[in-house]
Amino acid sequence: MEKLQLVNLVKHYSNKHAVNGINYEINEGDLIGLIGENGAGKSTTLAMIATLIKPTSGDIVLDGKSIIRSPGIMKGRIGFVPQDIALYPMLTGYENLKFWGRLYHLNKAQINKSLEEVSAMIGLDDATLKRKVGEYSGGMKRRINIGAALMHNPDIVIMDEPTVGIDVNSRNIITDTIIELNKKGKTIIYTGHYMWEIEKMCNRVCVLENGQIKCEGRMDELLNKGGTKISLEEFYMNITKEG
Repeated sequence: MEKLQLVNLVKHYSNKHAVNGINYEINEGDLIGLIGENGAGKSTTLAMIATLIKPTSGDIVLDGKSIIRSPGIMKGRIGFVPQDIALYPMLTGYENLKFWGRLYHLNKAQINKSLEEVSAMIGLDDATLKRKVGEYSGGMKRRINIGAALMHNPDIVIMDEPTVGIDVNSRNIITDTIIELNKKGKTIIYTGHYMWEIEKMCNRVCVLENGQIKCEGRMDELLNKGGTKISLEEFYMNITKEG
């Protein structure tokens, strides 16, 4: 992936303007934290990038080609981790991962290779993966949810609040996994409400408010203005107070 561009992106529903004219550029290797209040437009923006919903107007361009007109350009290159658990509780961890591998049209050899790589990334051992997902803790389900999105080795990984409501151990494993994925060259767009997670992982941050970009930039530059380093939470609270 060279560049992903959001061009005058708009999504209106009958009674709500969810996204209202976003222009933003994502480069290969970026690890972007998308933050904002509930209803700011984060999940809607991610869903449009993932080609799950169509914008009302505007465009999303990947390497010079519109994914709105040709969504197939994106579908093989993206892994999407939704807020909700997208797994079958009566199947084992392995069976769920294999299902998603087949959905991405991987052959048996490719699936077996991906199973080995993905299980190591998400920190689940063979015995755990042989159990039914319905028996898993919330954190383990979240980790399998991420694994499912990685089975086809996507260039771009979109994560919509993947650590909500889980234990500390699983949260640390997930954040470490995201950092390692980025080191391997994956472009990651991450949204969540835990500011310390985003500050730990991301090299860029984008703040949404009322469906528009309020502020964006490199993490180190935003948090080090004037020679004094502040936390991302302090930065966010400051720009929110500024209105």
